[in-house]
Amino acid sequence: MGDDKIIQDLLERVQRLEDESAIRSMMAEMLLKADERDNPRWGERLVEYYTDDGMWASGSGFADVGMAERGKAALTKKFTTGTRICESSHLLGSESIKVTGDEAEGTWLCFEPATLRGPNDTREAVWVMGRYFCEFRRDGKGWKVRTVRNEGKFCT
Repeated sequence: MGDDKIIQDLLERVQRLEDESAIRSMMAEMLLKADERDNPRWGERLVEYYTDDGMWASGSGFADVGMAERGKAALTKKFTTGTRICESSHLLGSESIKVTGDEAEGTWLCFEPATLRGPNDTREAVWVMGRYFCEFRRDGKGWKVRTVRNEGKFCT
């Protein structure tokens, strides 16, 4: 293998590692903001991480079963008024990220201690476990979320 080919291969590998790191950091930052529910711009702040045609969907399990919202206006509404969750802490693990050019896919296991709003503003503590299946797209400003699909595993 010639020097030019070795250098090109190394540059591509470094770029892939940098892209994976950027996606990982974006997910951590986004979910930290997801847990800051007392912020008056909570929903708008989350939507900033999505592409214009971004989607959040719930396939099974606990959270908003069967819900699929696409586009920033629908996502803002979902994040601000479409949930019973009052407090939460998203803890991610078991990740897998695969980058292909300006698109990527990732999965994370999400463990989420949370409280749910009940009748008369009562609160119920729950443990939620699910898996996020995500698609990402890079634009001129960096990586954005194209799709988050939450497949719930359990809620106690």
